[in-house]
Amino acid sequence: MPSLPNSPLKLCLLLVLTGLLSACGGGGSGGKDEFGSARERAGDEAIARVNGTTIYASDIAREAAAQKLIRIGDPLPKGSDTYKQVLDDLVDQRLLALEAVRRGLDRDGEAKRRLQAARERILGNILVENAISKAVTDEAIRRMYEEQAKLSPPGQEVRARHILVKTKAEAEAIIAQLKNGADFAKLALEKSIDPGSRLEGGELGYFSQDAMVEPFAKAAFALKKGEISEPVQTEFGWHVIQVEARRKQAPPSFDEMRPRIVRFMTFDEIQKLITQLRMAAIVERDDTPKETEAPMPVDGKNKAEADDAATP
Repeated sequence: MPSLPNSPLKLCLLLVLTGLLSACGGGGSGGKDEFGSARERAGDEAIARVNGTTIYASDIAREAAAQKLIRIGDPLPKGSDTYKQVLDDLVDQRLLALEAVRRGLDRDGEAKRRLQAARERILGNILVENAISKAVTDEAIRRMYEEQAKLSPPGQEVRARHILVKTKAEAEAIIAQLKNGADFAKLALEKSIDPGSRLEGGELGYFSQDAMVEPFAKAAFALKKGEISEPVQTEFGWHVIQVEARRKQAPPSFDEMRPRIVRFMTFDEIQKLITQLRMAAIVERDDTPKETEAPMPVDGKNKAEADDAATP
């Protein structure tokens, strides 16, 4: 894994981490107990002590996951370079935070507002994570995959090859040669300007209708096995297409669909949670623009003077 840059800028940007919730709720007591308190860390291994405060194993795992060095829940070997670097970062971060508290910066009004905003974000994220962990389970993901498989019958795929040329006249000449017994693969090698398929005799393999541009796909799926198309124009040029086989489209595997299902279920769960909270809440807002004052009425002479002033 790549090592982390140990820069002051990075550390400043990451100050809102370990112990933030207790610090936000502590009202600026300035005590060391705000950071790494053992009162809520039963079963968590103490890894380092910094001026009387503690950094725990869970702090390191959480920070490594936040920096996308590991996935949430994945192990992080204690002696690895990544582990040591993350611990170094947390030690420096803790020193900066403790010094800020010593100087009374946590009692500054702006600091309190920023800490409160961070506390809200973290608590909201924890609520969302909790709801997702209960709803987006392996069983639920598998169940949705099976339901979608039933609702989405497999479509059709064709296996085809083509020869791509620049003009309609060239395409018509190739069709005439094919009808006279010319070999498709040989002509593709000689004539096609498609670098991706020319060396393969124009072979494109199996594809679904939505995998190709519309004129090409429409023509290919209208052909019977062995048939050769009329010239087909697309943005790439003129095509001569031959369909070699047809088959039912294989449904996507569970492993292929899993990330998409997880994204959908996660978004759906967040939307449901927000909707429920909004329905149960009393929300008062004042974000409507105020009406502008009506212009003063102008009568006779003043109106004429105003019109004259406006005339170029």
